[in-house]
Amino acid sequence: MVDRISGMKVLLLDEETIGIISMVFSQSDILQHEVFLVERIDADSFASQDKMRHMNAVCFLRPTNKNFLKLSQELKNPKYNEYHLFFTNVVPHMRLEPLACCDEYEVVKQVQEFFADVYAVNHDLFSLNLQSTVRLTEDPGRWTSYEESIFERIIEGLLATCLTMRMLPAIRYTDSCDLTRQIAHRLQTRIHEEQSLFETIVKAQKGEATPVLLLFDRRNDPVTPLLQQWTYQAMVHELLGMHNNIVDLKKVQKDARPELERIVMSPLQDEFFLTNLYSNFGDLGQNTRNLVEKYQKETKNTARIESIEEMQRFVDEYPEFRRMSGNVSKHVNVVSELSRIIDAYGLLEASQLEQELACSENQKEHYKSLVDLLKMAKITPMEGLRLVLLFALRYEHEYNSIAQLKDQLRQKGVGDDQIGLVDQLLRYAGSQVRNSDLFQNKSFLQLAKNVVTSSFKGVENVYTQHKSHVASVVTSLMKGQLKETSYPYMQGKGSSVAPAREPPRRCVVFVVGGCTYEEARDVAELNRTLDGCSIVLGGTTIHNSMTFLTDVAQLGARGFE
Repeated sequence: MVDRISGMKVLLLDEETIGIISMVFSQSDILQHEVFLVERIDADSFASQDKMRHMNAVCFLRPTNKNFLKLSQELKNPKYNEYHLFFTNVVPHMRLEPLACCDEYEVVKQVQEFFADVYAVNHDLFSLNLQSTVRLTEDPGRWTSYEESIFERIIEGLLATCLTMRMLPAIRYTDSCDLTRQIAHRLQTRIHEEQSLFETIVKAQKGEATPVLLLFDRRNDPVTPLLQQWTYQAMVHELLGMHNNIVDLKKVQKDARPELERIVMSPLQDEFFLTNLYSNFGDLGQNTRNLVEKYQKETKNTARIESIEEMQRFVDEYPEFRRMSGNVSKHVNVVSELSRIIDAYGLLEASQLEQELACSENQKEHYKSLVDLLKMAKITPMEGLRLVLLFALRYEHEYNSIAQLKDQLRQKGVGDDQIGLVDQLLRYAGSQVRNSDLFQNKSFLQLAKNVVTSSFKGVENVYTQHKSHVASVVTSLMKGQLKETSYPYMQGKGSSVAPAREPPRRCVVFVVGGCTYEEARDVAELNRTLDGCSIVLGGTTIHNSMTFLTDVAQLGARGFE
């Protein structure tokens, strides 16, 4: 996109594309392409900025009403020499004519559709960064313009995903969820409307099994977002919070050094993080120690500069040396903070019970263990609430036990708003909503028990028993065993392709209501073990337990804090 445009360049972005770009390019990466300035076209100060006719503008924008208005205003009084327009999604033709009329100075040199309308988090994980979608589960007649815009953003993100992955998929949705059916129907209609864009894709797909886009309802598995995580990427998001690959350590470390207050944790820009994305906490500690030892060894080598050749080699390697120094400081600091939080808040003790609640049936023992944990001073109110929520999901008809646990939470200082989340979560994702027996289904339960991770050094297997329901569903899908009664194909007028009659080799699983890093880990494992298969996971957002509960709280009269 940028390489083909010569000269000094300014990159014009909007409120979303600045995040989309930042997920895959660092500032130094952008500089290497002769981009010397990055501006927000929707910033209040943009219109009043000075003209810079020596620069060419590369515009990477979402095709929204607001952006077309801003572009029209800019083209009537251009600041830059040339304008190269790249839109992240399909541009309606009716939008281009008014834009052309505004180009009185003929500064627009090209207009292209560059399908990049999602936030690429990992190689096989993307998000739409829609923090709250829970109200979409209500009757569409109650939707406001906000819910309607969120719904359309989901459709646009999925359409761009199909185009960038060059797949015309068979669409399957969660039968128990009207929302996933509505998304499937609307997406299929959009694909039919843009069928000219899919013609070459159809030709390329001949001879291969039809790829599948599976729409999974978050309410089918409310357990996974509530569990404490024990792999690096998931732990960082759960305990420190991560947005667009940025961790704000000031929220948990009041004395954080300035250079470590806001850090980037990107697998595309950080080799150590990429290697350890799914490393469990025990292995992570050892790998961090190895990283420090490697750095110490490099430091000793640079201390001995005795010749011109050694000096030249040091100068050549100095940028890499500085980068390594910063990386070591970052990861040591993060791992140390994770360890501190785990010890301070009794997460090992709490996580053991979480896993037992998720993977086994023993109401009396679970109740006793939970009451004992709630009495521990180091168990935080949030951790106590999370345990009670898991208990309520598994034993939702044990009304007396749940009521007594609510009283225990009050004694621990949990407010009524937060305690109200127990009933809200059961309304949102209780057994009456789910299309599968998440707990009672013995074959699924046995699957969860049989796939225990065995390499968790320093932490017992009991902490990693759980496998997400997404993993079970996707495994069945890729083996051609997923029941159509639970996940039917979208059919009818405008249907893009016939239902797949053989197991797909390519699949996009999109979690409506938000996916998790645990599910990303499970999908990565399936990509590694299912030979020749390609699975991509996406979600309206990427949840940790706090963001998930904040979203559920939107169903109540008052929010969750």
